Amino acid sequence: MSGLQVRAIVIAIALVVLDGYDVSLTSFSAPYIERGFGVSKAELGLVMSGALIGMLVGSIIVAPLADRFGRRRMGVMATVTIAAGMFIGPFASQDTGTWPLVVSRIVTGVGVGCLVAVVGVILSEYTGKRVYALVMAVYAAAINIGGLLGSMIVGPMLDARGWQFGWWIGFALSAVAAYALLPESLVWLSEGRRADSLQRLNALLAKMRRPALTALPETDSTGVRAKGTLRTVFTGRTGFYTLLMSVGYVAYMLSFYFMTNWAPSSVASANDNPALAPQLVTAFSIGGILGNVLFGFLGGRINIRFLAPVFLVLATVTLSLFGIVGSGMPTAWWTLFLASFFVCSGTAAFYAIVPTLYPTLARSTGFGVVIGIGRFGGIAAPVVGGAAFDAGMGMGTAFTVFSLPMLLAGASILVLHLTRRRSETSPEARPEPALSGTSA
Repeated sequence: MSGLQVRAIVIAIALVVLDGYDVSLTSFSAPYIERGFGVSKAELGLVMSGALIGMLVGSIIVAPLADRFGRRRMGVMATVTIAAGMFIGPFASQDTGTWPLVVSRIVTGVGVGCLVAVVGVILSEYTGKRVYALVMAVYAAAINIGGLLGSMIVGPMLDARGWQFGWWIGFALSAVAAYALLPESLVWLSEGRRADSLQRLNALLAKMRRPALTALPETDSTGVRAKGTLRTVFTGRTGFYTLLMSVGYVAYMLSFYFMTNWAPSSVASANDNPALAPQLVTAFSIGGILGNVLFGFLGGRINIRFLAPVFLVLATVTLSLFGIVGSGMPTAWWTLFLASFFVCSGTAAFYAIVPTLYPTLARSTGFGVVIGIGRFGGIAAPVVGGAAFDAGMGMGTAFTVFSLPMLLAGASILVLHLTRRRSETSPEARPEPALSGTSA
């Protein structure tokens, strides 16, 4: 790959590392917020869900604008929104209650939801086919890397500096990230067919050491222009793919966000030691990073749509095991590490599979819709989980119950695999667009 492609990948992954820090912030700061505000776990769950509510809006409503106005432009706007959300949080106090924190998490989530969808599409276009599965796995692991860095570096400082310190760090990093040199989507320029599209596209191709084009390639988006992006995403065979992936991602998010939000705080509360929460965030971050890298390595040799259900079955078993063995340290650390190793592969699977299901001018919309609908599961997980713990449900029962939705996620990917395999071998299979040879 050219230097421009490598730069695009590095910047995209760095932006998702920032997202990972933003998303995991409440996980390792929750015990300090709970102690400082004296709130119940259900109220704390609402703070945790704030980012997911915002991510729902960012993915479904804001991210599709990238198909119209440009993916780089929306990426910059998303990082500015994240910075604004982080700026609001530290103004929460005993007098205001936790509502400024909820607003902060919602605004931050809008930016994160848009950025993940936009960056994922750009990354899929600049990555060479040979390393596509591995790069997309590292992209998914970047969320865990952000959580790991936050829990290891910022987490230990919260006891002395207060929970607000984590928000100020997020604000500073997001403000810097707003100026990231993320390139524009190649295929968006080609398919958008604007007055300056050919000139901008040739400038990027020159940096990639590829020959200039004398005219824009033939479009694969005539049907999208006729029907509109939303109708394209929700009708016909593509609509069936959207339904499958949305159901699967809702189920996966329910399990994933229950683990990320409640595993650290459950162990910390059971041991009456808030300092254990960052240690548990470190456990699932390291496990998720290693699991994603292995998943990406295997994904270069085994069809991802077949590999993902296997990992998700193992994720169900290991997350249940974490709850059953209980909160004793260091056993809880190692069992959470093992659970995260398999659970986080689901993120890599959905991020790698979903962008390939849609035509170019509906790609940000389709990816954003699936990721956004999935946030309903993520929104429900902290709130329902907190209510379950307040009602007296033990760790073993809770983590076993909340691990089961991953079986549904695996089944949805398997059905997609069988459906796509039939369509890809049919004589009517649609040819790839002209620029697809430059990317995955």
